[in-house]
Amino acid sequence: MERFTSAALGDVLERVGSTIAAGGANIISVEAIRERSEGRWTRKREQVSVFVERAFSRLSQPGDFIAELNDTEFLTVQPSVSRVAAVTVSANTLKETLAFFLGATAREDLRLFQVVGIANGQLSVQPMDASHVLSEPEAGCESALETGPAGGFPGGPVMAASDDLFWTDAHRVRLTSRPNIELDLSITPEPTWNVGAKVVASFVLNPTMWLKVGAEPERAATCSDLSAALAAEVAIGGLNFAADLIGRGHAKVALHAPMPWNAMTYSTSRYRLLQALRDIPSEIRQFLILEITELSEGLPPSRLSEQVSMLAPYGRAVLARAHSELADVRAWRGCGLNGVTLDCRNLDAADRHAQKRLEVFARRAAQVPLACVGYGLPASSLMMAAWASGFTHLGGTALTKEIAEPKGIIQLQPADIFAAKTEGCEHS
Repeated sequence: MERFTSAALGDVLERVGSTIAAGGANIISVEAIRERSEGRWTRKREQVSVFVERAFSRLSQPGDFIAELNDTEFLTVQPSVSRVAAVTVSANTLKETLAFFLGATAREDLRLFQVVGIANGQLSVQPMDASHVLSEPEAGCESALETGPAGGFPGGPVMAASDDLFWTDAHRVRLTSRPNIELDLSITPEPTWNVGAKVVASFVLNPTMWLKVGAEPERAATCSDLSAALAAEVAIGGLNFAADLIGRGHAKVALHAPMPWNAMTYSTSRYRLLQALRDIPSEIRQFLILEITELSEGLPPSRLSEQVSMLAPYGRAVLARAHSELADVRAWRGCGLNGVTLDCRNLDAADRHAQKRLEVFARRAAQVPLACVGYGLPASSLMMAAWASGFTHLGGTALTKEIAEPKGIIQLQPADIFAAKTEGCEHS
């Protein structure tokens, strides 16, 4: 029998003695995360605490509560459920937390204790075997796969197993889902110019998608239109393509792989994506730049910070794509990002205010400070404006015309880019 001291909770626990007797009070230990955090635990501790509380809140019932006992232990109290249900909720909360921060859940890391008594401010507990949750689906996973995010396809089908996915050629993948969803994914590497070094040293993997649901006509789509499971498969398609390009020696440049936000929203799709990242050899991951995409306006920085921490071990850098040039990326200070990116394909060179908006965006990024990347600039005039505004990396039509494929680091002078004639130049 182990004991944990919690004088501050003494009064509360005395009032829930019946819950303790019924087996509704448990202790979750995240010691495994601290053990693997080395010198980063002090900084990571608050993130872990917030994650545990959110996970428990999502799985628990009204009237339940969770309290932090110390650095690594949390007390869960569930007066309205059975002993088995209380243990299962606590075990799944711990499982989700371990998987999020460690990338996997091992039997020996599931440290769960049931409170069997309290006396003089001390909790008497006994260890519980929580390994049964390793083979069980998490509560809510089925609905997460079926409904998708807002703006997706409510009531849509569950994604098929990964063995239903097949590659059609080196640049395209078709994702199928029972019973009636098909998504054709095309991935195109597009060059990104490092302004300071005057080299093309990286390519962004730009996905183009066509979605067909049942008898409906095929239509263009983005990851925000997809369920979390399908968005994760799109991300994995990009990772597979990147690993193929790098592994076969086709590209010894950095590749920006998109990591859609909704693919990391639900634990099932997040686990699938993390497993794909872990399966990529370290010698290939050193060329991967992981870019969090589909971010919404007003996203709390704490949530972004959680995702950055999760992805950082699996690539050379983590970027985040702003929802528009109006985004104030200064809010992302302290999130652990290496840079911010902006999709500029919809900018109009005839819009006299577009250049001013690019200038404001770059200035805010510099105040963080972060690398500032502008993709898909459709006209040389806009590319020159972004360059003058302080963007550190640029991509667009003029550059793509110069660089056809990812071969290696390529020296490229400004004159080589801005001499190109692209649509919209006459409006500059």
